[in-house]
Amino acid sequence: MRIINSLLVIFAVLVLAAPVCANEGKLVHVLRFSDYESGSVEDWLQGKGFQLNEDARYRNRIDLDVGEKGLTLEAKRRAFGVIPNESVDVTEFTYVEVDWGVNKFPEGASYEQGVRNEALMLFIFMGDELQTSGSLFIPNSPYFIALFLCHGDDKINYPYEGAYFKKGGRYVCVEKPADGQLTTTRFDLLEAYRNYFDTERDHNPAISGLAVGLDTKEADDGGRSSAFIREIRFYR
Repeated sequence: MRIINSLLVIFAVLVLAAPVCANEGKLVHVLRFSDYESGSVEDWLQGKGFQLNEDARYRNRIDLDVGEKGLTLEAKRRAFGVIPNESVDVTEFTYVEVDWGVNKFPEGASYEQGVRNEALMLFIFMGDELQTSGSLFIPNSPYFIALFLCHGDDKINYPYEGAYFKKGGRYVCVEKPADGQLTTTRFDLLEAYRNYFDTERDHNPAISGLAVGLDTKEADDGGRSSAFIREIRFYR
């Protein structure tokens, strides 16, 4: 519940990527969004440990579908939704791979210009120690790195800060794929953690949770967007 509460605030106040790991590691955890067979998509996600929060609960705001490219999240209007999973627990890791893409970017979205919106963001929480949000009114959160796909003038591999969680949170555009392109992102998560949060390089945290979500609250074109995610893989 702590991660869920923190996520709602992190998305609401949004105001890295590290070098690619050259060597193959050992696969230690996989989350697949390509194994749906039948029934409710909501029940299928909940069976994987996910919860639907905010606009992700309403199909007239955020539509959820599953196809060849995995889980598709479509913002049908200006929307903000979070789908956290607190059951993920990876004790050892180095990098993460994500198979995903964007069909339609939120129009006008630009972290460089202060329009911090995205069609899909992957939050990865590390450790259990709560880091200050910077406000008495906002719940604290474990360290997190939030990955997203961007276009326009956003910088790739740049650790953007938000208005809060300046000590413990970074937002990173990892690639600029073409619309509709399925791309595989490899991100050195442990190295990024050490670069941004552990300059002494003496701490090896566990992954304590993750979430997928979107925010198009400030986007043009009615906030419409569409993105998909097929698989998340953690290696050590």
